[in-house]
Formats: sequence, C-alpha cells, structure tokens
Amino acid sequence: MKRVLFYSISLLLLLSLNSACKKNPAPETTVPAETVATNKWIYDNMNMYYLWKSEMPTNIDYTKESDPEKYFYKLLYTQLDKWSYITNDYASLAAELNGNPVTMGYSPAFYLVGTKQVIIVVQYVYPGSAASDAGLKRGDIILSIDNASLDTTNYYNKYSGNSYSVQLGQVIGNSLSLTGQSLTMTARTTLTDPAIYHTTFDINGHKIGYLVYVEFITGSNNAYLTGMDTIFSAFKSKGITDLVVDLRYNPGGEIDAAIHLGSLIAPATATETSKIMVNLQYNTELQQYFTTNNYTQYLNYKFEPASDNLDMNHVYFLTTTHSASASELLITGLKPYMGVTQVGEHTYGKYCGSWVIPDSTETWAIMPMVTKFANADGFTDFVNGLTPDYTIQDDLVNAAQFGDVSDPMVAKALSLISGKSVAAKSLKVPFLAGLKQIRPPEMDVRRNLVLHHPAPVNVR
Repeated sequence: MKRVLFYSISLLLLLSLNSACKKNPAPETTVPAETVATNKWIYDNMNMYYLWKSEMPTNIDYTKESDPEKYFYKLLYTQLDKWSYITNDYASLAAELNGNPVTMGYSPAFYLVGTKQVIIVVQYVYPGSAASDAGLKRGDIILSIDNASLDTTNYYNKYSGNSYSVQLGQVIGNSLSLTGQSLTMTARTTLTDPAIYHTTFDINGHKIGYLVYVEFITGSNNAYLTGMDTIFSAFKSKGITDLVVDLRYNPGGEIDAAIHLGSLIAPATATETSKIMVNLQYNTELQQYFTTNNYTQYLNYKFEPASDNLDMNHVYFLTTTHSASASELLITGLKPYMGVTQVGEHTYGKYCGSWVIPDSTETWAIMPMVTKFANADGFTDFVNGLTPDYTIQDDLVNAAQFGDVSDPMVAKALSLISGKSVAAKSLKVPFLAGLKQIRPPEMDVRRNLVLHHPAPVNVR
C-alpha cells in the first residue's frame, strides 16, 4: 500500500512539475534594441557594399546577436578576407587615419623567440614623438615593458599602454641579454608625417634621391601631401637622375596619397594625359550600378598633373612583407608606364580596399573590403605578394639607420643604379633565422587601402 501511495504521489508531482514548466517557460534572452539597430546597420552596409557579398552567410539572425563586433566577423568570407574591420571607437580610428593619433611614436616588429617569448624590434621612430624624445631608435630591441617579460599572452596589451618604460636588449652571439638601459615614454598626440626621411646620394655620376615613406596618409588639409611636394621640389632642384623609395614598413593607407606620390614619380606623358593608374572592381550589383550610371570616380583612379613631377623613366622600391596594400598599388600602378625594380622581400599581398563607414552616432565604424584593384594591364589577385627582382633579407636586429649606404637593401639599389659596388653590412643570419615574426590581428587595420570616396547612400 505504501509503495502504491508513493508511486501515486510521484506521478502527481511529475505531472505538476510538467504543468508548471508549460505555464512558466524559461524567458528567452532579449537583445537590446540599440544592439539590434547596430546589427541592422552592419548588415545593411555589408549586404550592399561588401566585395564578397555572395559569400556572406544567410543563416544568421541579427536580431539575436548580442555582440555587434562578433556579429560583423561572422559575416566575413574568411577564406580570402583577413582585413575587414570594425571598431566602437570611431574617433580613435579617424585620428589614426588622419595622421594625428595618440601614440608613443615608434613602429614595432614583433618576433617570437622559442615557443612563448616575444621581443619587439623597432622599425622606425617618428621625429618629434615621445619615443624619439626618450632616445628610442631604429633597430632597438625591447625585451620587457615595465620590467615584465613579453610573451604571446601579453605582448600587444603591454605595447599598447599609454605610459610605460621599456628595457632594451642586445644580441650576444646567438642569444639575447639586457643592456641595462631603460627608457620611459608617455603616449601623446603626434603628427605622424609618413615621409620620415629623405636625402640624396652622389655615386659614380648618379645623383640619387632616397625617400623613406612609412604610410599613405594625406594629413589634415592635405598637409602631408604638401610636405611630399616640398621634398620632390628639392629633388627636382638638385637634378636627381634616379630615385629609391623605401616602402619596407609601409602597410598602406589612403589611395589619394598613393595617386599623389605616383604622380610625382611617373613619366610626364602619363601624368599630363591623366593615364589610368588603377581600375577598381566591386561586387556584381555595385559594379553594375557604377557602370550604368557612369560613376567613373568609383571605377578608376588616374595620374594627376604635378608641378614637381620628376618625369622618371625608372624607379627602385625597397620592400618587405610589411609592404602592403597602397604600397603594392603604387608599385603595380607604375609598372605599365616605366621601369620598376623591386629590391628586398616579397610584399604582403593585399589587392583590395575599403571604405570607412561610421554609424549615425559616429560611435561604431566598419571598414569592409569593398573593392579590389588592378593596374592598367589588368594585373591583380597577387595573394602571395609581389616578388622582388633582387632578394635581400631585411635585418632589423642589425639595422643600419636610414641614410646609411651600408644598409643591405639600400646598398643593392645604389649598386644597381650606379654600376659601382656599394659595401653592405653583413646580416646576423644565425640569430635572425631562429626568430618567427608574428602579426597581431589588431594591427591589420593599418594594412587597409582606404578609398577617399564615401560609400554611396543607396545603390538600389
């Protein structure tokens, strides 16, 4: 009897619980309306402008996505797209792209030593920056920040701090050790004029202009383009016969700056007649819209007449795997019209560009890949980068300062131009060969080619 009563009570309890569950289902997680609105803005723009629109997933409901950033990256065609970007800090992005960011003012190359340790080697330092004032220079090795070793879990966050000290290291034999030198820096708003160094060399009857250009930025009111004109005016007045452009650490930037620099270098016959430097290709619907409506400003970019044009018939570029995007556009865009010699390493391999699209509040911004570029001969899709004519390894660990003719890449270019052998520093190959360069994804935005035309409001 007790057993029957027990089962009866259990059955009633089970039925009661089931009934309660049916009456009071667990509430669904509600995505805030503001987040849904941001997601919709992301989807609408991606669905209209994204280069790989046909590859976007169709099974994601933006009304159920609680994180706009994660939602954006779910939409990307990751088989080809490594560069589309989103931020909820549009103001900082705009400052970065305009060339007046809050920064320490040095460019880092990150290297993995062994399986976990990370070191920073300085590629260059902006004149007048906090890093420059502290005494940091090209080729310096940073082993720790605030006396804490760098590893794969902390290196980028520590590098990105606003105030810290760096402890410098040195190579002894095939190992690293601290020098005992520590430099303290605090980030500040810095004018990052990308033409950080220029000079001329006189070798064997050749007057050779040399320019180090680290990013394609026009600057506020085109200030950096005006500065570039001043440099080329000086080159022209000195009667340079040859030109070397150092793009080793140039990740790209604004297409306007690339067209401007190309127009200062190219033969006058190309600039005076506004020959096409690059053609642009969009997704099918966008391409048809621009073509049908004859929006040529979206379909190609042309050389421009320039009073300081050097009318060169040959140019030499120094490149590494850091040379990307607008750097590659400049090199390929000039090739149909003049001799181009590339010295150094393969370039990065980025043949697409983006628009900067902020939301209505200018809080969020996306930089989706919207187009790919091809030169006047149709050359594009160089996924493995541009192959150098002469392969020279860049040795940052043993770096010569800019303007030093013993720099291996510079020495090679000068030798090719002058026909006279120029002695180069020997590489620290045994140590360098043991290092693996790593690229934090947070810096991929700096490899974006930015188109100056705003995204059209509607292409329907």
